[in-house]
Amino acid sequence: MCPDCHSVDMQWTEVVGTGTVYSYALLHHPQHPAFSYPVPAVLVDLDEGVRVLSNLVDIDPEQIRIGLPVEVTFEPTSHDLAVPVFRPRTGRP
Repeated sequence: MCPDCHSVDMQWTEVVGTGTVYSYALLHHPQHPAFSYPVPAVLVDLDEGVRVLSNLVDIDPEQIRIGLPVEVTFEPTSHDLAVPVFRPRTGRP
């Protein structure tokens, strides 16, 4: 939903998959056996202006900070599918 006009009209937009951490939380409960805890949940501002909610991987929770540059990667799920998650960006500050 658009935060300005509250429209539910949507369209697909191709994105590069890079952005910065806008906000984060370390989730401890409720626990599910499919996850390792704590789960670093992040709001990521993509470079194209879209904000997405995802998980952050490949980082110690103590190193997470607002403004951290991140890039998309994909974690496998059941049935040969994958979900987008983010990791600290490599090769660029």
